[in-house]
Amino acid sequence: MKKSIHRLVKPRLFAMSISLLAFSSIIYGESNGSFALSEHWSMGQQIKLRFDINEVPQSGAVLHLKNGLALTAGDIISLGDLYGIVGKPISHGLTKLEKQTRFKEVFNSFARNVIAVSEVEDLNSVIRAEMREVESGIAKGETAEAIYKRIGNEVGRQINCITGGGCNSLTWWLNPGRYLKLAIENYDHFTPNNLIAYKSGHHVALQQALKAKRTGKRSDLEIAYAMDAFACHYLSDHFAAGHLRTPREELSAIITPTVLGALLSNYMHNEENKYGIHVTNNLGEQWMVYGDYSYFNPFNQTNQQMLLKALQASADEIFEAYYSGVLPEKNQIEDMIPHITKLNDENNMDIAPMFYWDKENKQLLRRTNLTNPYDRHWTNSWWGWSTLLLLKTQYGITSTVQLSLSKYLSQYVPEELQDNPLV
Repeated sequence: MKKSIHRLVKPRLFAMSISLLAFSSIIYGESNGSFALSEHWSMGQQIKLRFDINEVPQSGAVLHLKNGLALTAGDIISLGDLYGIVGKPISHGLTKLEKQTRFKEVFNSFARNVIAVSEVEDLNSVIRAEMREVESGIAKGETAEAIYKRIGNEVGRQINCITGGGCNSLTWWLNPGRYLKLAIENYDHFTPNNLIAYKSGHHVALQQALKAKRTGKRSDLEIAYAMDAFACHYLSDHFAAGHLRTPREELSAIITPTVLGALLSNYMHNEENKYGIHVTNNLGEQWMVYGDYSYFNPFNQTNQQMLLKALQASADEIFEAYYSGVLPEKNQIEDMIPHITKLNDENNMDIAPMFYWDKENKQLLRRTNLTNPYDRHWTNSWWGWSTLLLLKTQYGITSTVQLSLSKYLSQYVPEELQDNPLV
């Protein structure tokens, strides 16, 4: 694949294109690839928690963590893009136990670590401010997408600054903090990894609920709910269009350098979000899944409700385990999660995926016509660098892409272009 005819791109044109890529203006900041931070916060705030069988479940309940933080489910679920162990995705654990251990490490990095208290409080302040701006904009007639486009770059700057990266309004993306470093290796947020990460965390939360049953302490049940809220971030990612079909793992594993594969994933992710994906679940329900920045739009209400049902069911399982003292026999969330239509299904009404992994032939294919999302022809003869240039011409770039290009790609110029002074 990497020795395809696309290597015949003229050196001068290639060099000029790289220059344009590296210095294109930033339009808006973006999250770790899933819903916006405030979208995650909003969905988490609607989860109703129960602490006693005789109590009415309440949304917005405050959960007290070991390091003294007092957070709601919304606060916690919105942290899923901001906390992780760089280089150790949860889903990359070799065994179920290792995956669960990795989940605990990530959760404890903000729930037990005393040093994280002020950082989490600062992050939540930014997220809630973003939420207020979105609510205000919608009340004035703005679309959610327009609001996020307007404020996204500044939100990204503040988050990057808080998580140890650059703070300068003009160059913040050139000095990545944990936020941007996690965005570059966000495998846990794409299918099937997002469900692996969710199930690992949900299992840990269920075990904590059983502990709460044994101790009888509300504080232990609060921790179980907090763990599940964090796990539900990954579950919610499975309800975002750009996360269902993008072959995130294969693009980074096969395309070199790895960051180039990450950028190509980003372009497919954005295209899928734009058009939406038809899905169904094991209950026979059918609906349309949309992507980032569309959570509050009227056309996304069905997907919003399907997602909220799954999040609530996850929390309900925590209480059931706590109340009964046994693990649930069947994970009911399995029946609720969306499934895509198979590519060769004659009833498939979705756009043709920009990239897809052919499991049978073990090939990573690219859509032949990148400008036509309905072109159902693919090729295995393509090159990552030339594909990136074509996509940049078609779609432009965003801040995370800008970061990656400026910070990493310059050191990976193809061998045949090393002596070109323009490169």
